[in-house]
Amino acid sequence: MRTSAAITEPPAVFPADGDVGAPARGPLVTAGPRFVVLGPLEIYEGQRVRTPRAHKPRALLAILLARRGTVVSTDALIAELWGDQPPRTALKALRVYMTQLRQVLAGLAAAPGARPAIVTRAPGYRLEIDDDDLDLARFRRLCDLGRAAREAGELADALRHYRSATALWRGPALADVRSSPLLEGVAARLDESRVTAIERRLELEARLGGNADVVSELRALAADHPLRERIHYQLMVALSEAGRRGDALQVFRELRRDFVTELGVEPGPDLQSLHQAILAADGRALPQWGAWDR
Repeated sequence: MRTSAAITEPPAVFPADGDVGAPARGPLVTAGPRFVVLGPLEIYEGQRVRTPRAHKPRALLAILLARRGTVVSTDALIAELWGDQPPRTALKALRVYMTQLRQVLAGLAAAPGARPAIVTRAPGYRLEIDDDDLDLARFRRLCDLGRAAREAGELADALRHYRSATALWRGPALADVRSSPLLEGVAARLDESRVTAIERRLELEARLGGNADVVSELRALAADHPLRERIHYQLMVALSEAGRRGDALQVFRELRRDFVTELGVEPGPDLQSLHQAILAADGRALPQWGAWDR
């Protein structure tokens, strides 16, 4: 999958749930630490970066964040950090990395009783942090709010939530620490969630009158995901509603060529039906935004 270059500057202040639009870029200004996984892994405290620079402690932090609130065994941590053939010193090294991470967390400013902590619990360790300190938790909450508002027909509210959710991303999830099976799987699922959230946002943008504005973004998204049917469906609808029937048909032809060449199958029935509706040039028969989900 092709991805755009990651943005490496500190993220903006986390938007409040439902804030409209992307937050302004700039240093993170908060009262407490912020753990960032929706892009390169970082810990921010105000304008200061507190993330360990060495790879193994960073990967360990990423694993603990991915499994936050649950005990991860020492055996599992060693396997994730060193694979099937860990060195004899692996357990000792793991304890050193844990000490380093605990020192980082202990140095973070936080409200009384809210300081992040790594707790020793048999058979391993558990990371305890508040949901508000993790961008992933905020992203999921905003997506849940957006989904509920969309289902209730409150499209403007849904759009605000999805805009805020997608604004939290700075590049591919855990972009610099995809070094173990667990982290690869977590990152892949998060990237899938990101694309879904973008699809929802663009659908809402278009339904609220912005077809012309979403076409270019949908084209870029389709180029990054050449076999993702939903994106191409949305692009074809947006082009058709913008009066660009020929361009919509060209999108289908190119997608069908890619499907046949790379997968040996035809596009799915939803795209086939949309293609036929556009060919018929009957606006009344054209599937509407959201028809994919019914």
